[in-house]
Amino acid sequence: MNLSEDELKLMWQETKPIVNEEEELKKVLNKSSNTTAAKDVTGLFFGWIWVVFLGFGASMYSAKRKLDLHKKTQLKNKTEINQQGEAKLAAPLSNNTGDKK
Repeated sequence: MNLSEDELKLMWQETKPIVNEEEELKKVLNKSSNTTAAKDVTGLFFGWIWVVFLGFGASMYSAKRKLDLHKKTQLKNKTEINQQGEAKLAAPLSNNTGDKK
């Protein structure tokens, strides 16, 4: 395919599109602002979702720590009660030496 320089110039002039720069600029700005708005809204939405999940996680962690503390306190109280009961049982045995007066 051999084209002469004149034919190429003619083809270049024919295919030159007529563009309204103002209109194209408005289209691009409108499209970019819509894209930015959509990204902002989805970012805000996902941000709130993360806040909710983190709140649930923090609440669950706090509840677990309180439950562990409650169980620890109950176990401590139970052992103290058992030790007091054993001490009451052991007291009469230590007083009984077998001496009769």
